[in-house]
Amino acid sequence: MDFFAKRNSNLSTKKLVVKSPQKWSVFIWALLIIGCLSVTVTAQDNKKRTDSTSKSNTAKKQEAKAAKKTKSSGFFSKKYYGSTVKQWLIALSIILGAIIVGRILYWFFTKIVRIFTDKTETKLDDIIIDKIEEPIVAAIVIGGFWWGISYLQFAIKTRNQIEGIIYLIIILDIAWLIVRTIDGLIEEYIVPIVEESESNLDDAILPIARRGFKVIVWVIAVVVGLNNAGYDVATVLAGLGIGGVALAIGARTTIMNIFGGLSVLINQPFKIGDRILISGHDGYVQEIGLSNTRLRTFIDDYLVTIPNKVFTDKEVVNISAASGVKGVFFLNISTNTVPEKITGLTKFLQQLSINHEHLEEDNKTTLQEFSDFSVMVRYVFYIKSTSPYWDIKTELGVKIMQYFRENNIIFAQRRVTFEPEEKTAPPPPDVDDDKDESGFGF
Repeated sequence: MDFFAKRNSNLSTKKLVVKSPQKWSVFIWALLIIGCLSVTVTAQDNKKRTDSTSKSNTAKKQEAKAAKKTKSSGFFSKKYYGSTVKQWLIALSIILGAIIVGRILYWFFTKIVRIFTDKTETKLDDIIIDKIEEPIVAAIVIGGFWWGISYLQFAIKTRNQIEGIIYLIIILDIAWLIVRTIDGLIEEYIVPIVEESESNLDDAILPIARRGFKVIVWVIAVVVGLNNAGYDVATVLAGLGIGGVALAIGARTTIMNIFGGLSVLINQPFKIGDRILISGHDGYVQEIGLSNTRLRTFIDDYLVTIPNKVFTDKEVVNISAASGVKGVFFLNISTNTVPEKITGLTKFLQQLSINHEHLEEDNKTTLQEFSDFSVMVRYVFYIKSTSPYWDIKTELGVKIMQYFRENNIIFAQRRVTFEPEEKTAPPPPDVDDDKDESGFGF
């Protein structure tokens, strides 16, 4: 019994010895884990403190840089009319750049592109380049202005007004492009056909049609531009209709000129190129318009504009409707000239008109009148309307002078004779009857 009891006590002692190391190992592992955790937490806390410190330092540096930048750019941040100086400089730079680009493009069109268009056989490309270069340059400048304005700060109402004006200018620029191009094509292709035609009606109608086309295009452009700009076109047209009555009353003269122009086109008392005489003006018709007609004066070569209403109120003399342009020479011959030479002179003048290629055969050569010192021969001739008047008249004068020299015909010269006055006897001396013979009188 003692043996078993002793053995049991030994076993229990062994169990106690075995269990005790396990408890210490658990405790040690717990301490190790707690230590690691504390180290990790401490490291994280230190890292957070370091990050917060670095962030605060970075923020301070950024604030310092911003303050320095604000201080250095204080002038550019100033505002004028709602926009900063920087925005104004950007806008003006863009506008200036657009102008420079437009100028370079214009040089490119005139110096480079035209070299290639001149080498082509057709003139169509030359006309198109010549007519579109200026509107395209204007469009670039307008686009640059629009882009530059977009950098500025405006009130909504002001910005809408500016954009409306830009819309209107763009549409007018497009209308300018269309008018220039179409007018150039008409000048190149239609005008030569009209000039070669025998009818004179198309010569008068074509200028009116060209102007009418321009007016229609510009009116449409203005209406569309105002509509896109935000204006009520119906209200504008209504206002024009109300003011149209007053305008028509004040424009009576213009209306009368228009009706006079229509009368000239329908009745055709003259045509372009005719020489007419109206209101003291003698000249060639250069242009017939709706409101006025232009003459190039015959002698002075002035350009005279005559209102068309004059042609309905006064007489018009169409000189070109005669057989030719009239010319006259008055030849004063000495009274000592024998009659045979005078007869020969008249026959020479008649044959001169008949044989000359620039003169009409019809002529009037007569002995006009006598005077105390001369015999006047009047020579009336007619130069063809297609011939140079002054050159032909000079040529005729030279030929007449040659004939005078060859036939010893002398021009009359007026002679004035001054006769001296006869000397008169001096008056007798005054005799006083009251004196006596001795020389004394009372």
